[in-house]
Amino acid sequence: MAALCFGNFTLDEETALRLQVEFDEDEQRLTRERTEKELEANIALIEIWDDVQATIDADYPMEERLQVEEQQELTDEEKATLFMQLLEKRRKFFAAKKVEEKRNKPPTQAQQRKIMCTYLKNMEGKKLKDLKNKSFDYIQNMFDRDFKRVNIFVDFKTELVGCSLKRAGEELTQESAKKQKVEDEKNNRA
Repeated sequence: MAALCFGNFTLDEETALRLQVEFDEDEQRLTRERTEKELEANIALIEIWDDVQATIDADYPMEERLQVEEQQELTDEEKATLFMQLLEKRRKFFAAKKVEEKRNKPPTQAQQRKIMCTYLKNMEGKKLKDLKNKSFDYIQNMFDRDFKRVNIFVDFKTELVGCSLKRAGEELTQESAKKQKVEDEKNNRA
């Protein structure tokens, strides 16, 4: 018979097999207990759900009955006023919707031409009499060219300020260099 040696202990194969069987049985028992607990939890959850559903089903007729009573409480006059309010709201809604659609409608070609001519008159000094005989495409090309020029315009003052700051910085470094030379010469003489 072969004996297994673990440190100071020696076990034979029978003992090892017996321990393995006990270990397997414990593992199976734990797995079985775990599945039973999960099954019990699922059953409890289903029972709770059934109770909630039964409560909802019981409350539904009561809710329906309350709505019927509430509707019966409204008199004919109240129904008439509510109906008139509904009609007024619908009328205002559709009027607002119609105004919104009209506002969002793009301008016609004639309206675009008039807008572009007005822009060219005010911004570029063109005469409306001169623009009247021109085609829509010609006016649109002039408008696009002038509009682009105005939008990419950079004020000359900002360029001058940028240049003057650079020059001022250069002058300061030149002055400090001159002062440093003068100071170096004084130190060398002394």
